[in-house]
Amino acid sequence: MVKILKIIFFISIGFLVLIGLFIHDAHAHFWWERIPDFDAIFGFLGCILIVFGSKALGHYWLQRNEDYYDD
Repeated sequence: MVKILKIIFFISIGFLVLIGLFIHDAHAHFWWERIPDFDAIFGFLGCILIVFGSKALGHYWLQRNEDYYDD
């Protein structure tokens, strides 16, 4: 069941990306709004940045050694 849902999910994402290539906003206020699928790409890259940034923050700043209080 999970495999079928993943397949449906990825097919729907691919379909939405293809639709975004053909639908253009005629009243774009900024130049980047004219780039096809810019919002999807920007959101995906922002999500990746948040995940890796929080992972690095947790690894280098928040985590302590096991014997942190024994010193």
